[in-house]
Amino acid sequence: MSRLPLNVLDLAGRAHGATNAEAVGGSIRLAQAAERLGYERFWVAEHHGMPAIASSAPAVLIAGIAAKTERIRVGSGGVMLPNHAPLVVAEQFGTLRALYGDRIDLGIGRAPGTDPVTAMALRRSEQGLGVEDFPQQLLDLFGFFHGMTEANPLHTITAVPGLGDAPQIWLLGSSGYSAQVAAALGIPFAFAHHFAGENTEAALALYRERFEPSEVLAKPHSMIAVNVIADDDPEVVRAQSLPGMLSFLRMRQGQKPQPVSIDEALAYEFSALELDFIAARNARQAIGTPDEVEARLTSLINATGVDELMIASSAATLDARIRSLEVVAERLA
Repeated sequence: MSRLPLNVLDLAGRAHGATNAEAVGGSIRLAQAAERLGYERFWVAEHHGMPAIASSAPAVLIAGIAAKTERIRVGSGGVMLPNHAPLVVAEQFGTLRALYGDRIDLGIGRAPGTDPVTAMALRRSEQGLGVEDFPQQLLDLFGFFHGMTEANPLHTITAVPGLGDAPQIWLLGSSGYSAQVAAALGIPFAFAHHFAGENTEAALALYRERFEPSEVLAKPHSMIAVNVIADDDPEVVRAQSLPGMLSFLRMRQGQKPQPVSIDEALAYEFSALELDFIAARNARQAIGTPDEVEARLTSLINATGVDELMIASSAATLDARIRSLEVVAERLA
């Protein structure tokens, strides 16, 4: 197996009892650790109205992280484009490029990153809620970076900063739809294996089959995000993984869970059905001892043929997330 670029996806997780300031400060510390360990990219997600996640304003958080690091690429994983006017995204990331040069990535997603009511509050309209509008939103965004055709009604508008300041753009997704859009546009594709692991190979195959070369990319270039929780002690792995599992179960039940403490998760009595669901969800992730994590990641890389690997650790504490990055760097870098 050839060594691949290693990257990090972070949600600015807010631990039980922690403040939002501690959560975003943790993202900066995690990015600094990733840079020290030789990781290539550090991306932050966009979620709204979730008490356990402080990453709701990617462009702002990217600016803070880039200011406290020196080499690592910093970007969004991703900006949920239907939540924003493409012009605003172009101006924000054009500004980031003006500040930090060619260290900025723009990962773009289609999902709202929240519940339908919050999505309506973000968008202030039902327009743009359907998948049929997404390709045009993307084309508008590309136009603001590279120049519009005269056929586009927005061609008289100039994004400043923005025009001529395009970051590296990726399309994110967890389905065949996003894979096909990325292929048609000829841009890199990042698949959310960490929460849609059953669709990974099919989506990547579709992306490669439908890929059309473009000015930015001559051949397909893909990445998967994998949940990694690694430690030498299996009991530490269990304690660090249970809060995220319990939080995910509650979200599946329509709740917006508050941050879950390790003690609460250890005391919770999971039903047989819940344990089966968790086991199925984690079957293709990398949770365990360093040997187990290395074996799982190696298997995934070989099975998917991806060009880059992204670590999305759901460990309960910042120290455990840093330790997980250390293990991956030690074993795969």
